[in-house]
Amino acid sequence: MVSILDYYPLLTEKKIPLKPLDIHPRLYFNWKKEGLLNEKAPIENEEQVNVQRKKVFLNVYEALWVLIIKELRNLNIDLKTILELKKFMFTVVKADEQKLGSLSREEFISSILERIPIEFHQEAKQQLEGKELDDLLNKKIDEESVIAFKYIGSLLTNVLLLQTAVSLVIIKETSTSELDFLIVPNNNNASVEEKEELYKLYATHFSNDTLINIPILPLVAQLFEDKNFDKYCIAFGLFNSHEKKLLKALNDDSCKKISIIKYDSEQITFDLTKEIDVKGDNAKEIRKILGLKQYEKVEVTYRNDKHLVIKNTKRENN
Repeated sequence: MVSILDYYPLLTEKKIPLKPLDIHPRLYFNWKKEGLLNEKAPIENEEQVNVQRKKVFLNVYEALWVLIIKELRNLNIDLKTILELKKFMFTVVKADEQKLGSLSREEFISSILERIPIEFHQEAKQQLEGKELDDLLNKKIDEESVIAFKYIGSLLTNVLLLQTAVSLVIIKETSTSELDFLIVPNNNNASVEEKEELYKLYATHFSNDTLINIPILPLVAQLFEDKNFDKYCIAFGLFNSHEKKLLKALNDDSCKKISIIKYDSEQITFDLTKEIDVKGDNAKEIRKILGLKQYEKVEVTYRNDKHLVIKNTKRENN
């Protein structure tokens, strides 16, 4: 495993408009003016452009960050805090904090070297072993690829690649009012020691500090639940060819039943002959399960008793 871009190489392409994100252009450009977005503030002439006419397209990382801003502003979190969070989210994950699944340090170094020209390998190994990652990644990896190794990228890696629910935690220390930021995984397979460490972390801060917990899985799930996102998710390669057949079946009147066995062994069955809302809440749930790869097997039964079976194997090329 190298990075999420080796599985989903199109995530950095700007394809998502603001409308499906329920973000008004004027609000977006106001956030941009305030420096909340990971891009340059608008120049004077740009500010005069009619924001209603200017088209904005975001990549998946940018879309996720906009959804995080939206969530924080809905909680009335101040701009200063969001600016501090932005600095954190768009910096490279520190080597001693890198927790991409079960990767060892050697595997992580190898994954970095695969993205660097061979003539830089010796220098890169020395810098990596010295944990000088920030400077190295920004110099040796192209601007688009480095996003996968930043904290914003680690969120998508956890949710889309490792199928791990994570939370973005903002901590305000009571005594100093200083802010700290953590990305906390909800790993059911964690060891007893890891779970105890996490419990102590939360218990300490719950007792003494102010915490804001933003679960990331529901935000990423929004990209799959809305039918309007289907074409963008397909364009990003987030649905494989079999999953696209199932999406098509949702709109097929000859489809009679959809049975899903989730990776936690839970089984869900949608009887389309009885369900009148299959294109509503049920369809949202099916899209989310497919997009987040939360299934072991899906079976579609048609009215002529033909079957379509989809198994969750390693991601295939579309």
